[in-house]
Amino acid sequence: PYTKAIERTQGAMPEFVNPKYADDAKTIFKKPTRLECMMQDFPTILNSEESKWVGFTSIAAELCFSPVKNATADGVKLQSKGTAPGVAATGEADQYAATRKIMTSIGCKIEDAEPVEFEGIKVVAGPEVVLKPSFVVCPAEYKKHFPDPSKIKISSRSSLIIKGEGITVESLDLDGALVIESEEGASGVVRDLVVRNKGWKKVGDKSSASEEFIQIRGYHLEKVETENVVFRKGEKMAGVVEASEKKEQQKSAVQIQEKEVKATVKATSDEQKTIAQNPNKDVKLAIAATSSEKKARSVVGKPKATSAAPSSPALKINEAHDLSQPSPREAKSDAPTCCCIC
Repeated sequence: PYTKAIERTQGAMPEFVNPKYADDAKTIFKKPTRLECMMQDFPTILNSEESKWVGFTSIAAELCFSPVKNATADGVKLQSKGTAPGVAATGEADQYAATRKIMTSIGCKIEDAEPVEFEGIKVVAGPEVVLKPSFVVCPAEYKKHFPDPSKIKISSRSSLIIKGEGITVESLDLDGALVIESEEGASGVVRDLVVRNKGWKKVGDKSSASEEFIQIRGYHLEKVETENVVFRKGEKMAGVVEASEKKEQQKSAVQIQEKEVKATVKATSDEQKTIAQNPNKDVKLAIAATSSEKKARSVVGKPKATSAAPSSPALKINEAHDLSQPSPREAKSDAPTCCCIC
């Protein structure tokens, strides 16, 4: 029926005029008007027989439709009337919300943030969850990558980005900012990972010196602290990141230090006994020299203590564009992209 209708009509949809006025009296055009036609008018060209074979799928707008088409001032007026404002801030916030809704529908525990306001536009701006197409494409794939969704906890102030097809998130407790990535051909499992950091903050920005996309959105993103996890192809480890693994590494380091201290104490004790048993001055000097050599070797061989510096970012996101830019690898992909951080 669809093909027959297109052949009969040649794809021509009914046209109409939808002028926009600048005044209540509708005597002044806000902008030039034009003839328009809409693809959703297709059902109107079907005859009674054709319409029996044509159906449609209806999806909640919050999951599939959030246009960015209005100026901020116009969006404020629309929102005050209870209409979707259709501005940059809401378009981005709705993208995050759609991902959160899908995740919560399979059982993930995600807290919504409190509404905030930027340039007069109210949005629920977080938590920001961005799942790249290389990780999941459609809702049916979520359960594959989150096999036990009840063990996924994300706080209201968090930011999460995941990219890479080889990643499985078994359990995660996130309160801050986390970026997980796998190299092409690599795979990894995130298990019992707990992240607590200062995360990312949205800061209202009215500066005319800011880039245009920040001005129309009303805020910029301040990345205070980020945890980065990268799974690399060919690494010795199987690619499992979990809290217990980190604890074991810390435990081993402590045990090594304790052994070194005990060995030094024992050596010093033995030397003192030898000196006491040998009052001869030459023997004392020889033992003292030996003690100095051991201490020197101990200092040289002992690893230097370093302050815990944050891990270097595994992937660099263009700071000027916040999260809106695809990675270099995705930039080459034919997969569709959109105007927000996804």
